[in-house]
Amino acid sequence: MPDRIGNRPTPVVPQSTSSSSGSYTIQSGDTLSRIAQRHGVSTQALINANTARYPNLATNPGAIQVGWSLSIPTGGTTPSQPSAPTQPQGWAPRSNDNVLLVGMNATSQHEVDQLKARGTNVTYVKDTKENDKITTRDATGTSVTHDLSTEAGARSFALTLGLPAEQTAKIASAIHGAGSDARDELAQVAQVWAKAEQGGQVPSRMVLSGHNVGSGVWGDDNGRMSFDSLAQLADAMPKAARSVEDLHLSACYSGGEHLMDKYRAMFPNAKTIWAYTGSAPGSYSGATAHMARWDRATRGTKDELDRAIAEGTRKGENVAVWSAAHGYVDGKPPAPLAEVRAAVQNNEGTFKRFQSGQEKVQDTQSGPLREYYNQVQRLLQHPELPAGERAPLEGRRDETIRLIYYSKTVAPKFAEHHAATIRDGFAAVGMPAPKFGELSRGDALAQIAQFEAKLASTNPKPAVADRLLPLLQNGLRDLKPNTIPDAWI
Repeated sequence: MPDRIGNRPTPVVPQSTSSSSGSYTIQSGDTLSRIAQRHGVSTQALINANTARYPNLATNPGAIQVGWSLSIPTGGTTPSQPSAPTQPQGWAPRSNDNVLLVGMNATSQHEVDQLKARGTNVTYVKDTKENDKITTRDATGTSVTHDLSTEAGARSFALTLGLPAEQTAKIASAIHGAGSDARDELAQVAQVWAKAEQGGQVPSRMVLSGHNVGSGVWGDDNGRMSFDSLAQLADAMPKAARSVEDLHLSACYSGGEHLMDKYRAMFPNAKTIWAYTGSAPGSYSGATAHMARWDRATRGTKDELDRAIAEGTRKGENVAVWSAAHGYVDGKPPAPLAEVRAAVQNNEGTFKRFQSGQEKVQDTQSGPLREYYNQVQRLLQHPELPAGERAPLEGRRDETIRLIYYSKTVAPKFAEHHAATIRDGFAAVGMPAPKFGELSRGDALAQIAQFEAKLASTNPKPAVADRLLPLLQNGLRDLKPNTIPDAWI
């Protein structure tokens, strides 16, 4: 069977044990996987040949740029037979059916229980009791708590893994650099993976479970484990990363060729990946049914995964898979980039109506703003999207999802979290504090504008009010991720 992308056949590259060396200049619409296929080499071989010149390829292979000159390695194989990365002498990962499940939501316990009921050996990583803290025991058995939000705490934890100094430093950097309240989960992953770095074996299958918009998984009232942070840890722990053969993303909008390339760069020995081009089922609304099918399909050493096994299940139509045998398949006919881009541009008015508060979201799962959001996601997932368009589009994605949940969670959580600052800031300019958690977006924007005007006419400006203004502007008005965290969505 030929490799497939979506439902369309992909030209088969003749089998060979070598290809002519040379270079290739990246053109608009290129992806690493397509370049690799065109030249008869594996994506990982292409990455390995170019990371010295373009270091970010190791962790973010989708962020290629038009005009880059890539070296084409010799001795490659076709993408359906990826070259095995060089392994340390005397060690190689051993396939097994064990699962490492990273659950950013408390409900992922249900997923763990259902997998265990099937006889699967599951190692469960979950939120610790204290944000960004993890407890270990020293040589005397005494408990030691490490504050991972500090460089010293991340390093003291990394030292407990018993790995070489340079590697320890890289692990500590990856953990400390992770997002707030996701460091504890990443540290637990490092604890599991440390066994591989010491020559042992770790679970060959991995599940990442939680909310997602395309940048990482998070949980309700928990942090976000970004794909970049996980990639950095994988780079610091290469034996463990090469042990992961099957990856399951139980998370919305985790599919698309761009993200699949990113996952494959993290886990160069991956044989199968399961993800979602749209929304994914929740832990109690279908996720366990999908995991059961995935569990059955990925046991052993299979290098193929058929998305058809999700047919008839809730959200099964959103399943996207990649496998070493058949490439990327999402079950959708290809659409020209211009068509997908036009769909977003033609609905710009929808976005602006909701952004200005003229229209209110009635249902977070459906309606015109949700459809616009899906169109943005489809454009981000398009394999020919130029790298220069990605960052602005990701910003629009993040603002749109916050607009969708503005009245349901964003405004109430903002009002609760910043209650004292809001009260004191408005009082300092002689205004009553609005109940932002109860106001419509239009009314909230009006209150912010009035506060801006009153502050501008106040001299001298009260410090507490001056501090509140950028909080209101970046938060409720502009919905910036650095002020409205993912956990509030």
